[in-house]
Amino acid sequence: MRILKLFLISLLSFFVLLTMVGLLFPSTVKVSRAVDLPGQQKEALIKWIKEPDFQSCWTDTTGQMKAFSILNDSTLIWIKQADLELTWVFHGADGAITLQALAVAHLGWLPWDRFRSLLMEPRYGPWLENNLTIFKACIERAQLAGVSP
Repeated sequence: MRILKLFLISLLSFFVLLTMVGLLFPSTVKVSRAVDLPGQQKEALIKWIKEPDFQSCWTDTTGQMKAFSILNDSTLIWIKQADLELTWVFHGADGAITLQALAVAHLGWLPWDRFRSLLMEPRYGPWLENNLTIFKACIERAQLAGVSP
């Protein structure tokens, strides 16, 4: 009985200690990547993004993006789930557009949720960068082929 009591107290103490350390990590994590799109018009880029046939060029899916919405004239929400939001934001004026991909994760208070924040940058950073690079290449190929949105 004494060993069982010691085990339970140790387990509870370890959980409390882990929770306290986990609370030192931020509850919201943002991972961002950007790409310059010189000579592009914002309205044309938004039309390209909305086009279902063009989406198959730069996304992993073959159909239209399911959770796609326009927040305002320069922000597109690509995926919005309970704890993760992927957003594309257009910065700059026409002719000098910078497209920023932003992944925002809202984490809970449990230790394993907070420690997950350490893995956000290595997981989503290269993925966002790859999507932006593929998107830019698809736009350039389409413009070289003379296809307009």
